This record gives sequence, C-alpha cells and structure tokens, in this order.
Amino acid sequence: MFRLAMLPARQGDCLWFSYGSEQSPHHLVIDGGPERSRVLLSRVEQMLAASPNRKLHIDLLVVTHVDNDHIGGVLELLENLPTGLSFSDIWFNAYRHLLPPDRLGPDQGERLAAVLDARRLPWNEAFHRRAVVIPDEGALPRIVRQDGLALTLLGPDRSQLAKLAKVWEDVVAEEEQATGERQEGDLLGRGDPWPPDLAALAQRRFRPDVGEANGSSIAFLVEYQGKCILCAADAFSGRLINSLDRLPQQEERISLDAFKLSHHGSAKSTSSELLGKVACNQYLISSNGSYFGHPDAEAMARVLLHGGKNPKLVFNYRAEHSERWADRKIRKAPRYTTQYPGVGEQGILIEF
Repeated sequence: MFRLAMLPARQGDCLWFSYGSEQSPHHLVIDGGPERSRVLLSRVEQMLAASPNRKLHIDLLVVTHVDNDHIGGVLELLENLPTGLSFSDIWFNAYRHLLPPDRLGPDQGERLAAVLDARRLPWNEAFHRRAVVIPDEGALPRIVRQDGLALTLLGPDRSQLAKLAKVWEDVVAEEEQATGERQEGDLLGRGDPWPPDLAALAQRRFRPDVGEANGSSIAFLVEYQGKCILCAADAFSGRLINSLDRLPQQEERISLDAFKLSHHGSAKSTSSELLGKVACNQYLISSNGSYFGHPDAEAMARVLLHGGKNPKLVFNYRAEHSERWADRKIRKAPRYTTQYPGVGEQGILIEF
C-alpha cells in the first residue's frame, strides 16, 4: 500500500503519505497548512480516535520552510500535542541551522524550535541534528528507512539558507501575521483572458522566484516499491534542475509517478526547462486559490505543453481557479485530464 492524501490546507500544503501494510501503516507527513486551519490537528485527532489503543506514530514529519501556509498547522499541532502521538524524526531548519552562531528570536520559526526543544522531540536525526541541506557537490543525501521508504534530498543548499539567515526576522515576523486568507490586488493569472491561449502563455519569458523563504524549502524525492514522487514544496525551479542533474540515472529524464508542483502552481516556480528534466504524467496542485489565485495559467500552460503526453492535473479542491481547467474550450490544448475531489468534498486521495 502506498497512497497520498492531499489534505484541504486552504492555500497551503499538507501532504500525508501512508505506506506499508493496511493493518500497520507507516506515515510521512509534509507540512501542515496555515495556522488556525486545523487541517493537520484534525486529521491527527481523527486517527487517534479511530485507533484501538489511541496511539498514532508518524515516522517522519517534514516542515519544508517557514512560510505560514506550511509551518502554521505544524505549530498548531505540536503546541497542542495530543496524547498518544509520537514521531521518529522531524525535519525542520530553524535559525540555528542557517548560519553560526546559534541565535534565537521571538518569531514563528523559533516558536517551532522552542516547542521541539521543550518536548524533546526527535529533530533532524537523519542529519545528526544538523541542517537538512544538500552539499555543494557530490552525491545528494539519500535516506533509506528500515520500512523501505527512500528519500533523496534535492534542496535547500547552503547558499539559500545563508540568504534566509539575512532576512530571517523580517520573513518570520511577516508570516507570523499571515494566519488568515486574503485577496491580493495582483493575483497571479487573474489578468489572463479565459479561455487561455496555452501556446502564448508557455512562450512567456520565465521569471524565477527569488523569495528567501521559498528558496530554503526542503524538497525531495519519495520512493517506495518502485514508485517515485517529487515533493517540491516551494522550491526554486533552478535548484530542482541542478539537483536532478546530479542524480545517478540511466535515462535522459527522471521517471516520476507524480510531481507535486512547487508553490501551488505559481508561474515563477515551474519552468519548461524543469519539466524537460522529468518523465511524468501526473501533476499535483495543492491550493484552494484563495491567496494568489493559484494555480497560475502560465504554469499550467507549461505543464500541458511540456509535461509529457496526456498529462493529468490533480487538484485537492474544487474551486474557481482549479475547476476552470476542466474547460474543454481551452485553445490549442493537447489531450489531458483533470481530477478533483468529489462534489462537496475537500482534499483528495491518490493511490500509487
């Protein structure tokens, strides 16, 4: 058994992998959505209530970076740690992991550091309690767990952690306040006519993301029983390209069973060059579109035209900015399919 639940984390990510036997599954959890969404806490409480012994063990919890729509729900869970919940390891880069010397600050990122310390939870054990980071050269870190799950780290690198260190207090102070949903005046993709001209969109010059928090994202490949999923968090396209080029491989493209698109399908995070590095026909988008109107039409155009034959777009919400991709009037569109939650449902389960 190997499945992924893309939980309804509003504009953020909360990914729950379950694998192994149905009777005694293992769990990998990535991010928790925004604070006060309760998506992760509610899922844990439900699973604890359904457990005969009222216990739940998460083999690995990954907090990819300090943006509220990823870290907030994890804070909500760990600051209100339910009885019966335990972990084998938690990956998270706090300020202490960015640059020496060790210095703590009163912000959201260090709230998580503080609760990890106070509760004596396992923290970056796979990296000897040091930073979760790739080396500048040589083989990428590959963690093969005893339960058969393999994780290959694709980012961040030291330079991105150093950049985040310079603006840490500003970034986390801003994210501390960003606990609700908001509408922006310049929503990505809102200015594009509908139906879109995919060819014209895909030909636009790629303008890469430069945000320090996104650049620090923990991104990795998840492999189990011959299946491979790229979990990109909000990582930069260039970082992913460079790391994929460092993998030992037999084929020109890395074969994937699914690609969780970076930054919820932002135009600044998925380039045609990146899509050319993978052989994949299933692209996962985690967003209800409430924050920046993700997924962006420009990113979807690149996926449909450069993301392989007959690609499938999988959304964890039925919302304005996701359901419109089921429109068969899109000009110059290749053959592709879409998948959504059932009517009235939020979140989606994918079986591999």
